[in-house]
Amino acid sequence: MNLTEQLLTALKKHGARQIFGIPGDFALPYFRIIEESQILPLYTLSHEPGVGFAADAAARINGSLGVAAVTYGAGALNMINSVAAAFAEKSPLVVLSGGPGKNESRSGLLLHHQAKTLDSQFQIFKEITCDQVRLDDAERAPADIARVLANCLRHSEPVYIEIPRDMVAVPCLEVVPEAAFQVDPDALDACVDEILERLQQAKSRS
Repeated sequence: MNLTEQLLTALKKHGARQIFGIPGDFALPYFRIIEESQILPLYTLSHEPGVGFAADAAARINGSLGVAAVTYGAGALNMINSVAAAFAEKSPLVVLSGGPGKNESRSGLLLHHQAKTLDSQFQIFKEITCDQVRLDDAERAPADIARVLANCLRHSEPVYIEIPRDMVAVPCLEVVPEAAFQVDPDALDACVDEILERLQQAKSRS
């Protein structure tokens, strides 16, 4: 499988049921794979804030990952408000954004939809997500994807995944989900006993 297919498969394994999105030039390569692979159904909307709100709603209704897919710059930056709202309300929203290719970012040339720097969008999303990754290394990608999706569910907050447009079809190993958090039953019982004891000892102040 290629990098995008592994990402989509990991999203599905982590509970995502669909993707809401709007294509754009930086996102066309990975959108093509979304449509052709049919790993997850894709619903295209007409305005990026609506994409973010739809994915946020899906996350809340289904109790699992909501996925919003957009292009770099004009797409992702137009979705800031809905992602910030998901962060404030602790909703597990995954933002997929196309991005400049690795060679483009090394050239030093200005690209359309670029803000202050090519990295500005990534830095902005750091403020409204609990984890972020740019998938510019196919060997590291499986571990990065597993970490980011695990944090999205663990913290129930948005995460940001940027896919350079020249990386979408690069061969990639399978994403192995991180081990689920294990609850110590003895520690949980001790905690419950302590809470019950304190409640019994508490006195009403009303």
